[in-house]
Amino acid sequence: MVPTVTQQLQSMRRRFCDTILPALPADAEFAQEQAKLMLATFDWLLDTHEHEYRYQVVENHEYRSLLTALSALSGSDRPEIDSSLAEAGPAPDEASVPLAELAGQNRRLKQHAMSVASALLDGPEASAARTLLAKTARAQGDRELAFYRSTGFPQDAAALGSNLDPAHHD
Repeated sequence: MVPTVTQQLQSMRRRFCDTILPALPADAEFAQEQAKLMLATFDWLLDTHEHEYRYQVVENHEYRSLLTALSALSGSDRPEIDSSLAEAGPAPDEASVPLAELAGQNRRLKQHAMSVASALLDGPEASAARTLLAKTARAQGDRELAFYRSTGFPQDAAALGSNLDPAHHD
């Protein structure tokens, strides 16, 4: 199973606290200060990163509503405002499911999909099931290569954003 960003951050924080901080000399005040800032940054990331997308969705809708209302009050024709409001945005309900719950739901969906696929592979629908599994596995592989491309392990992986458009793999 691929570790989540939260699990990776927790691991990094643990290694930082268990290995790096104790190795710093007590008299290295600047290094100690910088290490404490890094620890605070780990804690902040762990506290906020799972909510960032939802935060942005909520903010997007609030400012779309505000701009629409202000524009109506002003009564002036401003193409740049109309253009901004016409840009595709997230659906309001995209902010309803926390990241950890969504990841858990995805794990359950994968488990159920594999269970159903395993049963189908022994029957007359085996070929169609293999085709569906291959398509999904290819898309999953592309996403994972893109997700980890900055680690240096995957070669020639596409940018993550290019793999997140649902139409990309249809």
